[in-house]
Amino acid sequence: MRNGISVYAGLGYELDENLALIELAASLGMKRIFTSTQIPEAVEDPEKFLDDFAVILTSAIRSGFEVIIDVNPENIDGFDWEGLTLRLDDGFSFSQIVELSHSRKIQLNASTVTNEFLTILLNLGANFPNITALHNFYPHPYTGLDTYFFENQNKILHDFGISVGAFVPSLEGRRRPPLGEGLPTLEDCRNFSTDLSARFLVALGIDFIIIGDGMPTVEECRSVAEIVDDEVIIHANLLTSDPTSIKILGNKFTRRPDISKSVIRAAEGRQILKSIGGTISPDNCATERNFGDITIDNKNFGRYVGEIQIIEDVLPADLRVNIVARIVEEENFLTGYMKPRQKFSFKFV
Repeated sequence: MRNGISVYAGLGYELDENLALIELAASLGMKRIFTSTQIPEAVEDPEKFLDDFAVILTSAIRSGFEVIIDVNPENIDGFDWEGLTLRLDDGFSFSQIVELSHSRKIQLNASTVTNEFLTILLNLGANFPNITALHNFYPHPYTGLDTYFFENQNKILHDFGISVGAFVPSLEGRRRPPLGEGLPTLEDCRNFSTDLSARFLVALGIDFIIIGDGMPTVEECRSVAEIVDDEVIIHANLLTSDPTSIKILGNKFTRRPDISKSVIRAAEGRQILKSIGGTISPDNCATERNFGDITIDNKNFGRYVGEIQIIEDVLPADLRVNIVARIVEEENFLTGYMKPRQKFSFKFV
């Protein structure tokens, strides 16, 4: 995933701090930087703001980033935007958007587009290969997007072949002034860790992720840089010492396309066991199975031996099924968003 950070001139962020953040993001393999000139609180000293802004843009471009900048119809003619991706705020006419799409990369506001809006752009001949979309972030508490609405917006854009990005907040770093309440797209993510927020967005099918706050920690940047496209990484506690089970659990899995009522079934578990050899003996199989338990069918289940499941119900004990791990409680909700054929893996903590 071509993930990234946000960098802001002004707002108490020193130029050397911003340049160090750009250098860190580049070293981690990040590919995008978001910035904006539309932050009135940032411009206490207009001359210094513009000087710092120019240095930030130059550094980001030289480091190979795609630089995304928020623009509106009033300020689009006030700067030289050569080489930048323009994220168009609401207010641009259809003809302006179409014209811009033929000369440069642009981003639509993913939080406000409609099917009708995109259909008009298509009929007017907009150059869709130059168009992506990025959701808003929401500084004001309780104003972030509803998750169902977010998924629906993404579906509208994906149906037109448009990739979609969203913001996650920093929890441990310096949250952007003046409110300092985090800059998430989803309200549910406002007080999640950056890492969990990013993994949640992957489960929701987002195409790229940007940290909205301006001074995240090194670990927060690393967690977003390491996010894998279309793979939901779930933190869990290991409950088995069986080496064969542990070896199987270390793989990447795919949720089966036929959705079961009470469990998430991995497509690969039995095949992985066959490829590595050995068997699974009964162990920790005499207790009730609960939400978030991760199980492996043992040899008493015949041809199902090796099957991996995540429990999404309360099920009775079964001497043919070993409970081998348990998803950490605060991440149980992730499984509710895993779609058919979704890739997933476990990180044991």
